[in-house]
Amino acid sequence: MVRFAVLKFGGSNFKSVNDIKHVVSILSSLKEVSKDTRYVIVVSALYGITDKLVNALKNLQDLEIDNFFQELYEFHRNFLGSDDERLKSVIFSIEDFLQGAKLIGRVPDFVYDTVVSHGERCSAYVLSEIFRRNGLDFSLIDPKDFIVTDGKFGGATIILERTEENILTNMDKWLQNDVIVPGFYGASPNGDITILGRGGSDYTATALGYCLRAAYVALFKDVPGFLTGDPRAVSRPFLVSALSYDEADELSYFGAKVLHYNAVDPLRLRDIPLYICDVTNGFNLNKCTRIVPEKTKVNYCVKSISSSRDIAIVQFKGRNLGRVPGVLGEIAKAVANMGINIKFVITSQTCISLIVSRNDGERVMKLAESLRLNEIEEVTFKHDKALIAVVGEGLLDHHGIASRIFKAVADARINVEMISAGASEVALYFIVPEEAEIEAVRRVHDEFWGGSEYDKNNR
Repeated sequence: MVRFAVLKFGGSNFKSVNDIKHVVSILSSLKEVSKDTRYVIVVSALYGITDKLVNALKNLQDLEIDNFFQELYEFHRNFLGSDDERLKSVIFSIEDFLQGAKLIGRVPDFVYDTVVSHGERCSAYVLSEIFRRNGLDFSLIDPKDFIVTDGKFGGATIILERTEENILTNMDKWLQNDVIVPGFYGASPNGDITILGRGGSDYTATALGYCLRAAYVALFKDVPGFLTGDPRAVSRPFLVSALSYDEADELSYFGAKVLHYNAVDPLRLRDIPLYICDVTNGFNLNKCTRIVPEKTKVNYCVKSISSSRDIAIVQFKGRNLGRVPGVLGEIAKAVANMGINIKFVITSQTCISLIVSRNDGERVMKLAESLRLNEIEEVTFKHDKALIAVVGEGLLDHHGIASRIFKAVADARINVEMISAGASEVALYFIVPEEAEIEAVRRVHDEFWGGSEYDKNNR
Protein backbone atom coordinates (compact mmCIF):
# COMPACT_ATOMS: atom_id res chain seq x y z
CA MET A 1 0.00 0.00 0.00
CA VAL A 2 1.35 3.42 -0.98
CA ARG A 3 1.85 5.92 1.81
CA PHE A 4 2.67 9.62 1.54
CA ALA A 5 5.40 11.66 3.21
CA VAL A 6 5.60 15.43 2.85
CA LEU A 7 9.01 17.12 2.91
CA LYS A 8 9.46 20.89 2.84
CA PHE A 9 12.72 22.62 1.95
CA GLY A 10 13.16 26.31 2.79
CA GLY A 11 14.94 29.05 0.88
CA SER A 12 17.98 28.83 3.14
CA ASN A 13 18.44 25.28 1.81
CA PHE A 14 18.92 26.71 -1.70
CA LYS A 15 21.75 29.21 -1.50
CA SER A 16 23.98 27.50 -4.06
CA VAL A 17 24.17 24.67 -6.57
CA ASN A 18 25.96 22.58 -3.94
CA ASP A 19 23.04 23.10 -1.57
CA ILE A 20 20.68 21.69 -4.17
CA LYS A 21 23.01 18.73 -4.75
CA HIS A 22 22.77 18.03 -1.02
CA VAL A 23 18.96 18.06 -1.22
CA VAL A 24 19.15 15.66 -4.18
CA SER A 25 21.32 13.37 -2.05
CA ILE A 26 18.78 13.41 0.80
CA LEU A 27 15.90 12.59 -1.56
CA SER A 28 17.83 9.84 -3.32
CA SER A 29 18.63 8.17 0.01
CA LEU A 30 15.04 8.38 1.22
CA LYS A 31 13.64 6.96 -2.01
CA GLU A 32 16.13 4.12 -1.89
CA VAL A 33 15.09 2.94 1.58
CA SER A 34 11.33 3.68 1.31
CA LYS A 35 10.23 2.38 -2.06
CA ASP A 36 6.57 2.20 -0.98
CA THR A 37 6.44 5.93 -0.17
CA ARG A 38 5.23 8.71 -2.46
CA TYR A 39 7.17 11.86 -1.63
CA VAL A 40 5.55 15.28 -1.90
CA ILE A 41 8.20 18.01 -1.89
CA VAL A 42 7.15 21.55 -0.95
CA VAL A 43 9.67 24.26 -1.82
CA SER A 44 10.20 27.89 -0.91
CA ALA A 45 11.70 30.49 -3.21
CA LEU A 46 15.45 30.34 -3.79
CA TYR A 47 17.38 32.22 -1.12
CA GLY A 48 16.80 36.00 -1.20
CA ILE A 49 14.24 36.02 -4.02
CA THR A 50 11.14 36.80 -1.93
CA ASP A 51 12.87 39.86 -0.46
CA LYS A 52 13.88 40.91 -3.97
CA LEU A 53 10.26 40.71 -5.15
CA VAL A 54 8.98 42.63 -2.11
CA ASN A 55 11.56 45.38 -2.66
CA ALA A 56 10.61 45.61 -6.33
CA LEU A 57 7.02 46.35 -5.35
CA LYS A 58 8.09 48.89 -2.73
CA ASN A 59 10.16 50.78 -5.31
CA LEU A 60 7.98 50.10 -8.32
CA GLN A 61 7.95 53.63 -9.75
CA ASP A 62 11.76 53.59 -9.99
CA LEU A 63 11.99 49.98 -11.17
CA GLU A 64 13.35 49.15 -14.62
CA ILE A 65 10.95 46.27 -15.16
CA ASP A 66 12.65 44.69 -18.18
CA ASN A 67 16.02 44.72 -16.41
CA PHE A 68 14.46 43.33 -13.25
CA PHE A 69 13.03 40.29 -15.01
CA GLN A 70 16.23 39.70 -16.95
CA GLU A 71 18.18 39.67 -13.67
CA LEU A 72 15.61 37.31 -12.18
CA TYR A 73 16.00 35.00 -15.15
CA GLU A 74 19.82 35.05 -15.01
CA PHE A 75 19.78 34.26 -11.29
CA HIS A 76 17.64 31.14 -11.77
CA ARG A 77 19.37 30.17 -15.02
CA ASN A 78 22.69 29.98 -13.17
CA PHE A 79 21.33 27.11 -11.09
CA LEU A 80 20.43 25.22 -14.27
CA GLY A 81 23.70 26.04 -16.00
CA SER A 82 22.16 26.77 -19.40
CA ASP A 83 19.41 28.76 -21.09
CA ASP A 84 15.92 27.37 -20.71
CA GLU A 85 12.99 28.77 -22.68
CA ARG A 86 10.40 27.31 -20.33
CA LEU A 87 12.14 28.93 -17.36
CA LYS A 88 12.11 32.23 -19.22
CA SER A 89 8.37 31.82 -19.81
CA VAL A 90 7.78 31.16 -16.09
CA ILE A 91 9.93 34.11 -14.99
CA PHE A 92 8.29 36.65 -17.31
CA SER A 93 4.72 35.40 -16.78
CA ILE A 94 3.91 38.11 -14.22
CA GLU A 95 5.47 41.05 -16.11
CA ASP A 96 2.04 42.47 -16.96
CA PHE A 97 1.14 42.63 -13.26
CA LEU A 98 4.11 44.90 -12.56
CA GLN A 99 3.56 47.00 -15.67
CA GLY A 100 -0.10 47.53 -14.77
CA ALA A 101 0.64 48.42 -11.15
CA LYS A 102 3.31 50.90 -12.22
CA LEU A 103 0.87 52.48 -14.66
CA ILE A 104 -1.86 53.08 -12.05
CA GLY A 105 0.64 54.13 -9.38
CA ARG A 106 -0.32 51.59 -6.72
CA VAL A 107 -0.08 47.87 -6.00
CA PRO A 108 -3.48 46.19 -5.52
CA ASP A 109 -3.59 43.34 -3.02
CA PHE A 110 -4.07 40.66 -5.68
CA VAL A 111 -1.03 41.97 -7.57
CA TYR A 112 1.08 42.00 -4.41
CA ASP A 113 0.27 38.39 -3.55
CA THR A 114 0.79 37.20 -7.13
CA VAL A 115 4.18 38.88 -7.42
CA VAL A 116 5.52 38.00 -3.94
CA SER A 117 4.65 34.31 -4.45
CA HIS A 118 6.41 34.21 -7.82
CA GLY A 119 9.68 33.03 -6.29
CA GLU A 120 8.11 29.72 -5.31
CA ARG A 121 6.83 29.09 -8.84
CA CYS A 122 10.28 29.80 -10.26
CA SER A 123 12.16 27.65 -7.75
CA ALA A 124 9.76 24.73 -8.20
CA TYR A 125 10.47 24.65 -11.92
CA VAL A 126 14.25 24.96 -11.45
CA LEU A 127 14.31 22.22 -8.81
CA SER A 128 12.08 19.85 -10.77
CA GLU A 129 14.44 20.20 -13.73
CA ILE A 130 17.54 19.59 -11.58
CA PHE A 131 15.85 16.59 -9.95
CA ARG A 132 15.04 15.19 -13.41
CA ARG A 133 18.66 15.53 -14.53
CA ASN A 134 19.68 13.55 -11.44
CA GLY A 135 17.27 10.69 -12.06
CA LEU A 136 14.53 11.91 -9.70
CA ASP A 137 11.25 12.13 -11.56
CA PHE A 138 8.88 14.61 -9.89
CA SER A 139 5.62 15.95 -11.31
CA LEU A 140 5.14 19.69 -10.81
CA ILE A 141 1.69 20.66 -9.48
CA ASP A 142 0.64 24.30 -8.96
CA PRO A 143 -1.14 24.95 -5.63
CA LYS A 144 -3.51 27.46 -7.22
CA ASP A 145 -5.15 24.46 -8.88
CA PHE A 146 -6.02 22.69 -5.62
CA ILE A 147 -5.27 24.72 -2.46
CA VAL A 148 -8.35 26.78 -1.59
CA THR A 149 -7.99 29.67 0.87
CA ASP A 150 -10.37 32.04 2.61
CA GLY A 151 -9.24 34.79 0.22
CA LYS A 152 -7.56 37.04 2.77
CA PHE A 153 -4.70 38.72 0.94
CA GLY A 154 -1.35 38.82 2.74
CA GLY A 155 -2.11 36.05 5.22
CA ALA A 156 -4.76 33.61 4.04
CA THR A 157 -6.04 30.53 5.84
CA ILE A 158 -6.32 27.24 3.94
CA ILE A 159 -9.80 25.73 3.73
CA LEU A 160 -8.80 22.14 4.41
CA GLU A 161 -12.07 20.45 3.45
CA ARG A 162 -12.21 22.00 -0.03
CA THR A 163 -8.49 21.47 -0.58
CA GLU A 164 -8.77 17.81 0.38
CA GLU A 165 -11.76 17.40 -1.94
CA ASN A 166 -9.75 18.85 -4.85
CA ILE A 167 -6.86 16.48 -4.16
CA LEU A 168 -9.04 13.39 -3.80
CA THR A 169 -10.83 14.21 -7.05
CA ASN A 170 -7.48 14.13 -8.85
CA MET A 171 -5.70 11.56 -6.70
CA ASP A 172 -4.19 9.81 -9.73
CA LYS A 173 -1.82 12.78 -10.15
CA TRP A 174 -0.51 12.21 -6.63
CA LEU A 175 -0.29 8.43 -6.86
CA GLN A 176 1.41 7.98 -10.21
CA ASN A 177 4.56 9.91 -9.34
CA ASP A 178 6.43 11.84 -6.67
CA VAL A 179 5.33 15.47 -6.65
CA ILE A 180 6.94 18.89 -6.21
CA VAL A 181 4.71 21.78 -5.10
CA PRO A 182 5.52 25.49 -4.74
CA GLY A 183 4.77 26.56 -1.17
CA PHE A 184 3.52 29.82 0.33
CA TYR A 185 0.30 30.37 -1.62
CA GLY A 186 -3.05 29.05 -2.74
CA ALA A 187 -6.08 30.53 -4.47
CA SER A 188 -9.25 32.12 -3.15
CA PRO A 189 -12.66 30.70 -4.12
CA ASN A 190 -12.63 33.38 -6.85
CA GLY A 191 -9.29 32.16 -8.19
CA ASP A 192 -7.09 35.01 -6.90
CA ILE A 193 -3.65 33.97 -5.68
CA THR A 194 -3.35 34.57 -1.93
CA ILE A 195 -0.19 34.13 0.11
CA LEU A 196 -0.16 32.35 3.47
CA GLY A 197 2.04 34.80 5.36
CA ARG A 198 5.79 34.79 5.80
CA GLY A 199 7.05 31.24 6.25
CA GLY A 200 3.84 29.98 4.67
CA SER A 201 5.52 27.05 2.94
CA ASP A 202 5.48 25.29 6.33
CA TYR A 203 1.71 25.69 6.30
CA THR A 204 1.47 24.39 2.73
CA ALA A 205 3.37 21.26 3.77
CA THR A 206 1.25 20.50 6.83
CA ALA A 207 -2.00 21.15 4.96
CA LEU A 208 -0.88 18.65 2.31
CA GLY A 209 0.04 16.24 5.09
CA TYR A 210 -3.54 16.47 6.35
CA CYS A 211 -5.16 16.09 2.93
CA LEU A 212 -2.98 13.12 1.93
CA ARG A 213 -3.12 11.52 5.41
CA ALA A 214 0.67 11.48 5.33
CA ALA A 215 2.74 9.20 7.55
CA TYR A 216 4.71 12.28 8.60
CA VAL A 217 5.71 15.80 7.57
CA ALA A 218 9.35 16.94 7.74
CA LEU A 219 10.47 20.56 7.45
CA PHE A 220 14.11 21.03 6.48
CA LYS A 221 15.64 24.31 7.61
CA ASP A 222 19.01 25.82 8.51
CA VAL A 223 18.42 25.09 12.21
CA PRO A 224 17.92 21.68 13.86
CA GLY A 225 14.50 22.59 15.25
CA PHE A 226 13.22 24.43 18.31
CA LEU A 227 15.87 25.54 20.78
CA THR A 228 15.53 26.30 24.47
CA GLY A 229 16.15 29.98 23.68
CA ASP A 230 16.92 32.43 20.90
CA PRO A 231 20.65 32.23 19.97
CA ARG A 232 20.67 36.05 19.78
CA ALA A 233 20.07 36.15 23.52
CA VAL A 234 21.39 32.81 24.76
CA SER A 235 24.98 31.74 24.27
CA ARG A 236 24.33 27.98 24.66
CA PRO A 237 20.76 27.06 23.71
CA PHE A 238 19.94 23.35 23.62
CA LEU A 239 17.90 21.49 21.03
CA VAL A 240 14.39 20.62 22.23
CA SER A 241 13.99 17.03 21.07
CA ALA A 242 10.21 16.78 21.49
CA LEU A 243 7.22 19.10 21.81
CA SER A 244 3.49 18.58 21.98
CA TYR A 245 1.24 20.27 19.44
CA ASP A 246 0.17 22.82 22.08
CA GLU A 247 3.75 23.68 23.02
CA ALA A 248 4.78 24.17 19.39
CA ASP A 249 1.67 26.26 18.77
CA GLU A 250 2.45 28.65 21.61
CA LEU A 251 6.11 29.03 20.66
CA SER A 252 5.40 29.72 16.99
CA TYR A 253 2.52 32.10 17.74
CA PHE A 254 4.52 34.19 20.20
CA GLY A 255 7.83 34.81 18.54
CA ALA A 256 9.66 31.62 17.54
CA LYS A 257 10.28 31.91 13.80
CA VAL A 258 11.13 28.24 13.35
CA LEU A 259 7.55 27.33 12.44
CA HIS A 260 4.63 29.12 10.73
CA TYR A 261 1.94 30.03 13.26
CA ASN A 262 -0.75 27.96 11.45
CA ALA A 263 1.40 24.94 10.63
CA VAL A 264 0.42 22.71 13.54
CA ASP A 265 -3.36 23.07 13.10
CA PRO A 266 -3.86 20.69 10.14
CA LEU A 267 -1.69 17.97 11.69
CA ARG A 268 -3.44 17.95 15.05
CA LEU A 269 -6.70 17.04 13.27
CA ARG A 270 -5.20 13.70 12.20
CA ASP A 271 -2.42 13.11 14.74
CA ILE A 272 0.31 13.37 12.11
CA PRO A 273 3.86 13.77 13.50
CA LEU A 274 6.00 16.71 12.42
CA TYR A 275 9.79 16.77 12.30
CA ILE A 276 11.91 19.92 12.05
CA CYS A 277 15.38 19.06 10.78
CA ASP A 278 18.62 20.82 9.93
CA VAL A 279 19.22 20.09 6.26
CA THR A 280 22.96 19.61 6.91
CA ASN A 281 22.14 16.57 9.08
CA GLY A 282 19.78 15.02 6.55
CA PHE A 283 16.75 13.19 7.94
CA ASN A 284 18.37 12.28 11.26
CA LEU A 285 15.65 11.80 13.87
CA ASN A 286 18.21 12.02 16.68
CA LYS A 287 19.10 15.57 15.67
CA CYS A 288 15.75 17.26 15.16
CA THR A 289 12.64 18.42 16.99
CA ARG A 290 9.73 15.98 16.93
CA ILE A 291 6.23 17.47 17.35
CA VAL A 292 3.60 14.94 18.33
CA PRO A 293 0.01 14.74 19.65
CA GLU A 294 0.78 13.43 23.12
CA LYS A 295 2.38 15.31 25.97
CA THR A 296 6.14 14.85 26.07
CA LYS A 297 7.57 13.96 29.45
CA VAL A 298 10.87 15.48 30.53
CA ASN A 299 12.63 16.20 33.80
CA TYR A 300 11.93 19.92 33.42
CA CYS A 301 8.47 21.23 32.59
CA VAL A 302 9.89 24.38 30.95
CA LYS A 303 10.75 23.49 27.36
CA SER A 304 11.63 26.76 25.67
CA ILE A 305 11.49 30.56 25.84
CA SER A 306 10.52 32.78 22.93
CA SER A 307 10.03 36.52 22.62
CA SER A 308 8.54 39.07 20.26
CA ARG A 309 8.57 42.83 19.81
CA ASP A 310 5.61 42.59 17.46
CA ILE A 311 3.16 43.80 20.06
CA ALA A 312 1.24 46.94 20.92
CA ILE A 313 -0.87 47.47 24.02
CA VAL A 314 -4.12 49.42 23.76
CA GLN A 315 -5.68 50.12 27.15
CA PHE A 316 -9.31 51.12 27.68
CA LYS A 317 -9.72 52.72 31.10
CA GLY A 318 -12.84 53.56 33.10
CA ARG A 319 -14.08 53.32 36.67
CA ASN A 320 -17.01 51.01 35.82
CA LEU A 321 -15.56 48.87 33.01
CA GLY A 322 -15.47 45.70 35.07
CA ARG A 323 -19.06 46.05 36.25
CA VAL A 324 -20.78 46.72 32.94
CA PRO A 325 -21.54 43.64 30.81
CA GLY A 326 -20.82 43.71 27.10
CA VAL A 327 -18.08 46.35 26.96
CA LEU A 328 -15.30 43.88 26.13
CA GLY A 329 -17.59 42.20 23.60
CA GLU A 330 -18.28 45.51 21.83
CA ILE A 331 -14.58 46.33 21.67
CA ALA A 332 -13.61 42.85 20.43
CA LYS A 333 -16.37 42.88 17.80
CA ALA A 334 -15.25 46.25 16.45
CA VAL A 335 -11.62 45.10 16.30
CA ALA A 336 -12.59 41.86 14.54
CA ASN A 337 -14.63 43.79 11.97
CA MET A 338 -11.42 45.58 11.00
CA GLY A 339 -9.72 42.22 10.38
CA ILE A 340 -7.36 42.71 13.32
CA ASN A 341 -6.31 39.76 15.46
CA ILE A 342 -6.18 40.19 19.24
CA LYS A 343 -3.22 38.23 20.61
CA PHE A 344 -4.61 38.20 24.14
CA VAL A 345 -6.60 40.29 26.62
CA ILE A 346 -5.93 41.26 30.24
CA THR A 347 -8.83 42.74 32.19
CA SER A 348 -9.47 44.32 35.57
CA GLN A 349 -12.28 46.34 37.16
CA THR A 350 -10.91 49.58 35.72
CA CYS A 351 -8.96 48.59 32.60
CA ILE A 352 -9.19 46.37 29.53
CA SER A 353 -5.83 45.81 27.84
CA LEU A 354 -5.72 44.46 24.29
CA ILE A 355 -2.42 43.10 22.99
CA VAL A 356 -2.24 43.25 19.19
CA SER A 357 0.46 43.29 16.53
CA ARG A 358 2.52 46.48 16.52
CA ASN A 359 1.34 47.51 13.06
CA ASP A 360 -2.28 47.27 14.23
CA GLY A 361 -1.86 49.34 17.40
CA GLU A 362 -2.62 52.76 15.95
CA ARG A 363 -5.62 51.41 14.01
CA VAL A 364 -7.09 50.01 17.22
CA MET A 365 -6.37 53.31 18.96
CA LYS A 366 -8.30 55.26 16.33
CA LEU A 367 -11.11 52.74 16.49
CA ALA A 368 -11.26 53.11 20.26
CA GLU A 369 -11.69 56.85 19.98
CA SER A 370 -14.69 56.35 17.70
CA LEU A 371 -16.53 53.74 19.80
CA ARG A 372 -18.24 56.32 22.02
CA LEU A 373 -18.89 53.90 24.86
CA ASN A 374 -19.77 55.92 27.96
CA GLU A 375 -17.85 53.55 30.21
CA ILE A 376 -14.53 54.32 28.46
CA GLU A 377 -12.93 57.39 30.02
CA GLU A 378 -9.44 57.14 28.56
CA VAL A 379 -7.56 55.18 25.90
CA THR A 380 -3.77 54.77 25.94
CA PHE A 381 -1.35 53.17 23.49
CA LYS A 382 2.07 51.60 24.11
CA HIS A 383 4.32 50.09 21.46
CA ASP A 384 7.84 50.03 22.90
CA LYS A 385 7.33 46.69 24.65
CA ALA A 386 8.34 43.05 24.22
CA LEU A 387 6.47 39.87 25.07
CA ILE A 388 8.28 36.92 26.65
CA ALA A 389 6.68 33.46 26.43
CA VAL A 390 7.81 30.62 28.71
CA VAL A 391 6.42 27.35 27.35
CA GLY A 392 6.10 23.80 28.66
CA GLU A 393 3.48 21.14 29.45
CA GLY A 394 2.50 21.24 33.12
CA LEU A 395 4.12 24.65 33.59
CA LEU A 396 1.30 25.89 35.80
CA ASP A 397 1.03 22.65 37.78
CA HIS A 398 4.53 22.75 39.22
CA HIS A 399 5.11 24.72 42.42
CA GLY A 400 7.65 27.51 42.27
CA ILE A 401 8.08 27.81 38.50
CA ALA A 402 6.54 31.29 38.28
CA SER A 403 8.53 32.53 41.26
CA ARG A 404 11.78 31.34 39.67
CA ILE A 405 10.91 33.11 36.40
CA PHE A 406 10.09 36.44 38.00
CA LYS A 407 12.93 36.33 40.52
CA ALA A 408 15.38 35.84 37.63
CA VAL A 409 13.89 38.88 35.88
CA ALA A 410 13.75 40.97 39.07
CA ASP A 411 17.40 40.20 39.86
CA ALA A 412 18.24 41.88 36.54
CA ARG A 413 16.23 44.94 37.66
CA ILE A 414 13.78 44.45 34.79
CA ASN A 415 10.25 45.70 35.38
CA VAL A 416 7.46 43.28 34.45
CA GLU A 417 4.55 45.37 33.19
CA MET A 418 1.93 42.67 32.54
CA ILE A 419 1.51 38.97 33.24
CA SER A 420 -0.83 36.40 31.68
CA ALA A 421 -1.00 32.93 33.22
CA GLY A 422 -3.70 30.31 33.09
CA ALA A 423 -5.18 31.16 29.70
CA SER A 424 -3.02 28.39 28.26
CA GLU A 425 -2.05 25.26 30.18
CA VAL A 426 1.35 25.21 28.51
CA ALA A 427 2.49 28.85 28.55
CA LEU A 428 3.09 31.86 30.77
CA TYR A 429 3.54 35.30 29.20
CA PHE A 430 4.84 38.57 30.53
CA ILE A 431 5.62 41.96 29.03
CA VAL A 432 8.77 43.98 29.61
CA PRO A 433 10.26 47.16 28.12
CA GLU A 434 11.53 46.56 24.60
CA GLU A 435 15.14 47.30 25.52
CA ALA A 436 15.03 44.59 28.22
CA GLU A 437 13.86 41.77 25.91
CA ILE A 438 17.21 40.09 25.32
CA GLU A 439 18.33 40.33 28.94
CA ALA A 440 15.01 38.95 30.21
CA VAL A 441 15.25 35.93 27.91
CA ARG A 442 18.87 35.37 28.94
CA ARG A 443 18.11 35.54 32.67
CA VAL A 444 15.15 33.15 32.51
CA HIS A 445 17.11 30.74 30.31
CA ASP A 446 20.03 30.76 32.75
CA GLU A 447 17.64 30.04 35.61
CA PHE A 448 16.40 26.82 34.02
CA TRP A 449 19.28 25.69 31.78
CA GLY A 450 22.38 27.31 33.23
CA GLY A 451 22.82 25.04 36.24
CA SER A 452 24.90 21.88 36.36
CA GLU A 453 21.87 19.89 37.56
CA TYR A 454 20.27 20.16 34.15
CA ASP A 455 20.77 16.99 32.15
CA LYS A 456 20.53 17.90 28.47
CA ASN A 457 19.93 14.26 27.57
CA ASN A 458 16.56 14.27 29.34
CA ARG A 459 14.77 16.92 27.29
